[in-house]
Amino acid sequence: MTKKIIHIPDLGEAEDVEVIEICAKVGDQVNTEDPIIVLESDKAAMEIPASEAGKIISIDVSIGDSVNSGSPFLQIEVLNNSAQKVEEDLSKNQSQENLTASKKPGNIEGEPAAIIEKQQIPPPASTFNNSNIYAGPAVRKLAREFGIDLSLVQPSGSKNRIQKEDLHLFARSRLSQTQVSNSFEFSQPDIDYSKWGPVQEQKLSKFQKSSLTNLHTSWINIPHVTQHDECDLNVMLEVRTQLCKKHKVKISPLAFIAKITSHLLTDFPLLNSSLDKSLEKIILKDYVNLGIAVDTPEGLIVPNIKNAQLKSIIEISGEITELAAAAKKRKLKIADLKGASFSISSLGAIGGKFFTPIINPPEVAILGISKTFEKVVLSKDKFVNRSFLPLSLSYDHRAINGVYAVQFTGQLGEALSDEKLIEKSFK
Repeated sequence: MTKKIIHIPDLGEAEDVEVIEICAKVGDQVNTEDPIIVLESDKAAMEIPASEAGKIISIDVSIGDSVNSGSPFLQIEVLNNSAQKVEEDLSKNQSQENLTASKKPGNIEGEPAAIIEKQQIPPPASTFNNSNIYAGPAVRKLAREFGIDLSLVQPSGSKNRIQKEDLHLFARSRLSQTQVSNSFEFSQPDIDYSKWGPVQEQKLSKFQKSSLTNLHTSWINIPHVTQHDECDLNVMLEVRTQLCKKHKVKISPLAFIAKITSHLLTDFPLLNSSLDKSLEKIILKDYVNLGIAVDTPEGLIVPNIKNAQLKSIIEISGEITELAAAAKKRKLKIADLKGASFSISSLGAIGGKFFTPIINPPEVAILGISKTFEKVVLSKDKFVNRSFLPLSLSYDHRAINGVYAVQFTGQLGEALSDEKLIEKSFK
């Protein structure tokens, strides 16, 4: 038997990640992939596995603790003949896939998130309040020259001593924040609502705060235009009923729409593209990683189906079910949230007609679909009742023009009425 200490793997640039769940207890026999704790960043919840098979001696963190890369969190008794490479493999593979959510947010293609991942914006001005100031004469002199209030500076030295580097970091943060505020500012009026009656305050979760910032940033930075349209869905609904009955499966209309959309995007590459950082080039993608918005108790989150254009309706249906279940249990991996090239937000099971879905950068478009409605139309000299699907395509007007958008929604309606295409795409 060998006693081994297991450390938190590489978290990229994420710091002070909160422990939200303990999945095991002292004395448990665990395998290498068994989850021990669950961490929550501002992107998603993520499981940290044992990485060694053996018996747990101690779990050295508690719910609510903040941890960083390399922090010890587990002591385990392993069999000598079962010892494996831990830190190297875990940091190279597991952490890279599951834990590097905060590497250059907003500049990594398809970085999600909650619905919309964070843009590359600097942190807000520090609200740290250092009542006990420990700093040497040189640091105090530099602070006077910069006009920096030392009580607002986060110390990094031993015994909370402020270093010159802390002043540099503080100054960069303030300067960056000033630059951002020149373009837009996150603000809300400070009002005492209790003047008009009883009120209650409810703190936003980390997930909700991230979503709030991301949605606001997307709306401010991207010139949104929404093309509203509707399409006759009768053929698709009839073919769906026949195929599900024939193959003895139950598949929602969303899976059919998702597949046909991914198929059509190959003919409309601009909708499946991204603008580069300099806004001088457009990046066309030869894959369709289709984001599907999922409603969870914490808010909307958008995992994506990789290479949806190559998958059948049945395969897409299975992945939608799996991703939705993982999202609601907060078990999504970072890889599930990264790399989306186009998204669909469906309100079909809820109601309403048209709406304006907000684009999930660095994507340039998102398709909103609502609940089908009945409408009487004239067909072959007689009135018939048909089912229509409301479509709302929001697009980045810097990359896509209105003609292109309306051509897409028009052809999407035609494709959803193509019985042969639907049957061919089913399996």
